[in-house]
Amino acid sequence: MPFLNHGGVARTVSFLVLVVVIYVQWMLSTKKASPIAISLPELPSPVTFGRRYTGHVEKIGENDLVGPESLVVSNYKDISYMFAALGDGRIARIEENTDDDTVQWNTLLRTGAGAGAHHPLEDDSAQDDLNEKCSVWGGPADLTNTELKCGRPLGLLLVKRSTVEDHPDEDEDEDVLVVADSVRGLLMITGIYGNDAQMTVLATRANSDEDDYSFSLLNAAVQTPNGSLYVTETSTQFYRRRIFYAALEGRKTGRLLRYTKGQGMEVVADSLFVPNGITLSHDNKELLIISGVQVLRFSLAQQKILPDRFVHVLPGTGDNIKRSNVLPTGESRPCYILGLGSKYSQPFSLLEKVSDKPLIKAIIVALVPYRIIVNLIPKFSAFAIYDEIGNLVEVYGDDNATAPWISEVEVVGKHIYLGSWWNNFLGRVPVSAVS
Repeated sequence: MPFLNHGGVARTVSFLVLVVVIYVQWMLSTKKASPIAISLPELPSPVTFGRRYTGHVEKIGENDLVGPESLVVSNYKDISYMFAALGDGRIARIEENTDDDTVQWNTLLRTGAGAGAHHPLEDDSAQDDLNEKCSVWGGPADLTNTELKCGRPLGLLLVKRSTVEDHPDEDEDEDVLVVADSVRGLLMITGIYGNDAQMTVLATRANSDEDDYSFSLLNAAVQTPNGSLYVTETSTQFYRRRIFYAALEGRKTGRLLRYTKGQGMEVVADSLFVPNGITLSHDNKELLIISGVQVLRFSLAQQKILPDRFVHVLPGTGDNIKRSNVLPTGESRPCYILGLGSKYSQPFSLLEKVSDKPLIKAIIVALVPYRIIVNLIPKFSAFAIYDEIGNLVEVYGDDNATAPWISEVEVVGKHIYLGSWWNNFLGRVPVSAVS
């Protein structure tokens, strides 16, 4: 067989390159991704754990309390309850027995069920069928492709019912959960302390959206003193199960929304880069919004994103953020507690390394299976404390990363609970381990 001459080799290589380019473009189009170059903050110094909980993480509800993204605590009739938004669509009510530190929980409901769902249920048999399909969690990448049917609650918020809808009896106003469900929209859960919780869909799109549009990645919510609910929509393009595509693509397709009783949902800021967790500032004048590895400031008076960042660069990709008057150790101090996902610090961060290289990002998105992208990112388990003006106070971390990708932190009694969309359990650490 004769060897190819130089011209033949060149033509063959050119043809193969063309085939690869066409295939990459086709794959990108099927995934609705078009990566661009973006500029991210320089990597900060290597992360230093001021306090460690290495070797102290207890796994609560393993293989049942799966993907507990968001946590919220309430007190009702002198009993402390914690609610968790789970990866299989359930909202769980959790109670800690202070006598022996045991934990028990039960399911309030599954957000994928009921009228108005993407796949509405017609009868009890359909409900049973849904529960069976949702009983096997598809993991962080939703390998079972069930989130659209089962629901995927992310942000949880405890408010009074009268602030969300007209209540028939103001004297008997009840606590309700407002849920930012990535695919179902903004929800309200009533009857949260009983055995017959009910769900109401508050909004599935903004007032100004096209009729055929529905939210695909609502993420977190907070309430301001006037009763308005502010909600982050991380992406108008990708579902939660493909959230890393939104970060890799680099396009600012996120929004900040405001829900007002009787007026529906309005867009108050758009063109945001993967907005995630949200909280109210200690002076009640601003909203603090996680955006990738930064924390943005939104003025409530001016109704706009302010140019100065609250935090210019985090030591990891930010998830949820909560204001608190108490440190996890129990010490009184106004602060903000931030869950951190992947590490963003020297010497290396994959997100930073490829941020300005759209070709490499395009190849990753087009050719690397999503579950492998997720698994390639080094595991990191940490949460950060910031003071009232955005200075880093301390990072709490686990050298073993037993509970990686921390999304939210709640302190209940003698324990620190660690939420995570990644883990198939709820993490718990004794406060004494970090004191």
